[in-house]
Amino acid sequence: MSAPTSFKRDVQGLFSRYVADMNKVKLNNPSSSGVRVLRLNEYESVKDFHYQIQVALHGYDYDSRSDTWLVSAEHRLLVQGGRAGEYVRSAPHPMPPDGPMPQEGIDIFDQWVRDGMQP
Repeated sequence: MSAPTSFKRDVQGLFSRYVADMNKVKLNNPSSSGVRVLRLNEYESVKDFHYQIQVALHGYDYDSRSDTWLVSAEHRLLVQGGRAGEYVRSAPHPMPPDGPMPQEGIDIFDQWVRDGMQP
């Protein structure tokens, strides 16, 4: 059995080219009141904002113009607190900004979340 995914080994590199741009982004902090800067190179920040990041990564999964899913159901993100089979269809700001991340990278991030977001 392979080791669970980890932030340092598997996830941090996925975002390395976007760190500087995203350090300007402030988001509502899910673990407290107020806002915080998203730091894609810091474990605690990515852990705290993991769902917002997932929504942004999956923001390219659905094409609303043609009403079509661009990825299979196994690669879609369930809506947090939603009903079974209810998937995220859009994101306020899909990331990365230059187009979809390769599915392999999205799968790694999703697996990291499922594995318990290990450092």
